[in-house]
Amino acid sequence: MSNKKNEQNQNILSDMGIDVSEDKIAIDTSKTKDFFGNIQQQIKDKAQNIGQNIQESSSELAQNIGLKVDNEHIEVDLKQSRNFIEEIGIKIEHFLASLEKSVDDFAKKK
Repeated sequence: MSNKKNEQNQNILSDMGIDVSEDKIAIDTSKTKDFFGNIQQQIKDKAQNIGQNIQESSSELAQNIGLKVDNEHIEVDLKQSRNFIEEIGIKIEHFLASLEKSVDDFAKKK
């Protein structure tokens, strides 16, 4: 299992343009730039998707949070707020897992 992990690490380093041998370390800066440029684009795309989802649901956001505001009162439904925060946490976990998978997939393509 350790060999497989070591091989994956070597592949990622290679994708990044880094070659490590006993005597030297060589860095291909153009490959490194491309690697991080691709990751940056993937993050940007995912962030835009999240932004779009938030924007589309912003009209319902106050209701989802459990917040009601009028001229005289502010009401907060703590149970609804807690559920909303838990849902956001789950979405963030899915986003991070998706991002990790994208990086792994990108590394495997090379």
